[in-house]
Amino acid sequence: MVALAAGLTAVLALAAQWIAPRVPFSVEEQVAAPYVKSLHDGGEAQSYLQALADRLARAQGLPRDIGVRVHYEDGPVVNAFATLGGHIVIHAGLIAAMPDENSLAMVIAHEVAHVHHRHPVQAMGRGLAIGVMLSAVSSGIGGSVASRTMGDAGLLTALVFNRAQEEQADATALRSLAGVYGHVGGAGELFRRMRESVDMPQPPKLLSTHPLTDERIARIGMLARENGWSEEGARTPLPDFLRKLADNDSKVKNRE
Repeated sequence: MVALAAGLTAVLALAAQWIAPRVPFSVEEQVAAPYVKSLHDGGEAQSYLQALADRLARAQGLPRDIGVRVHYEDGPVVNAFATLGGHIVIHAGLIAAMPDENSLAMVIAHEVAHVHHRHPVQAMGRGLAIGVMLSAVSSGIGGSVASRTMGDAGLLTALVFNRAQEEQADATALRSLAGVYGHVGGAGELFRRMRESVDMPQPPKLLSTHPLTDERIARIGMLARENGWSEEGARTPLPDFLRKLADNDSKVKNRE
C-alpha cells in the first residue's frame, strides 16, 4: 500500500500541470476562497475595473464556467497580476502610470487571458495542482494539500508565467482589445513605456512578472498585422475620478 501510494503520488506530480487545468474551475474557486478574504473592497474604482474586465472577457470568449473578479489595491506598486480562482489584483500605481483606458485594458485583458487559459494553477506548481485535483475528489484532503502549498508560496503573489503562456496571453488580449475598441492602439505603447522604465532606479514590478523585450513588442505588431487589427484609433481617456483616485492612492503605502 505504501509503495502504491508513493507511486500514485509520483504519477500525480508528473501529470499535475496537465491535469489541473482540466479540473472544473469551480474547484479552483473553492480552493482559493479562504485566501482572498484579505483583499479589500475597492469601491467605485473596483466597480469600474470589474466592468472593464467583464467587457474584455466577453470579447475574448471567456467560457461561462470561468469567472474573473478584479480587486483594486492602493499603494505605489506598478503591477497587476492574476492568481488562482480567477482573481485579478490591480494596484493604484499601475493605473496612475497608464496614459489612457486602452493601455489599462491591455493589462487587464492580458490577466483575464491568463485566467482563461488556466495559467495560474499551472504556475503555482505541482503541490497546489495536486491539491486542486484532489479537491475534486475530497475537499478536505485537497484543501489541506493546497493550504500547505499556499502557506509556503502565498496565493496573493505575482506569479511568473513561462514564455509560451505570456505569448498566448498577449495574443488573446490583443483579440479582446480589437473586439472592444475596434483597434489595438495602446497595447504597444504600454509595453514601450514599461521597457523604458528599466532605466529608472526602481523599475515597475510589472517587469519582473511580465518580461518586456523588443522581440515581444515586435510580436505584438506582427500579430496585429496578421489579424488585420489597426494599431491606431481613438483612445478612451480614463475617468477623472479614477485618475485622481489612483494618483492619490499611488502616493500612499498599501493598507496593512
